[in-house]
Amino acid sequence: MRNRRRALGALTVLLMAAPAAHAAPAAHARPDAPRLPLPWTDDLTIDRTGDVTPDGSVTLYGSYRCVREGMEYPRASVLVTLTQGPERHGLGGYDAICDGQRHRWLIDAVDVGRYEPGPASAEATLLRFDAGGSFVPMPRNAAGVERGVRLVAGDG
Repeated sequence: MRNRRRALGALTVLLMAAPAAHAAPAAHARPDAPRLPLPWTDDLTIDRTGDVTPDGSVTLYGSYRCVREGMEYPRASVLVTLTQGPERHGLGGYDAICDGQRHRWLIDAVDVGRYEPGPASAEATLLRFDAGGSFVPMPRNAAGVERGVRLVAGDG
């Protein structure tokens, strides 16, 4: 019993110290260095390249992790907005699974604008619908990311 208490106490100290260790970036850290997602948090990425067809339809890709809380598997969605020059449109959503595992997402957007090959800017949000004891699940932004993407010509 005594060893179990010591182990629990040591674990508690480590967990309490962990956020403080990550609070300030190291002096040698590069601002463009990739961040490493923590395995127990929600996370979202956008791939560097997407596809665009001659008619302007777009496909973007990325990955997400949505953490399960307790026995509940909350509903979630990945929502994406793409900007290129004067074009700025919400591309739609992707139904996400909150099981703590990393999953790939893909959004095909047809008839949302006239996109063309070249640089663009994408924004994605992981929106969770947590019940939280209420009858109606409330939406909550769980993760968000902005990224410059390159749209590459694909078949139409």
